[in-house]
Amino acid sequence: MAPIEEYDDITHYNEYMSFSRNEAPFKDEENKWTKLGMDEHIWPYKITDDMNVADFKMVYYNPWDAQYLGYLVVDYSADDYAEEVKRLREYESTEYVGYYCVKEEKTYDLLAVNADSYHGFVYALTDGNGRIIYGEQLFCNYFMDLKYEKYIPTEYLLDGFDATTKSDYYKKMLGDE
Repeated sequence: MAPIEEYDDITHYNEYMSFSRNEAPFKDEENKWTKLGMDEHIWPYKITDDMNVADFKMVYYNPWDAQYLGYLVVDYSADDYAEEVKRLREYESTEYVGYYCVKEEKTYDLLAVNADSYHGFVYALTDGNGRIIYGEQLFCNYFMDLKYEKYIPTEYLLDGFDATTKSDYYKKMLGDE
């Protein structure tokens, strides 16, 4: 059985992010095919000294295919929060409702999302009070082998997220409805 790798040392943040391999944008060939080709630029480019990181975890598991799970919770100062919200709202978000049983986000305000019907999600949520929650669940084959509920608080997942083999989405995609 493949080991589940958990990382919670924020000082190594850039080692875990696909965009940190070089200074180039997502479309650059070197960055394009990392983490299943999903754009992680919704997440902060780097962790700065003035960011108050409240929680952080990255999980990697590869039983047959790579699976990534992560979250970063940052409490920003008022000015930094306004600037980050502006940056995220300018991101060209994709459609996300319906993928992996996800419903329209109601728990938090969704600032940006990069969703893929096969590979999952990268997103940013806010409570509207200076806190931004960055999340990602990246995988393939319409389910995660990883028991993600064990590694990420459910409130950090998009509303309705279900990447199990028992989900209606999995059954629909495999024609088992």
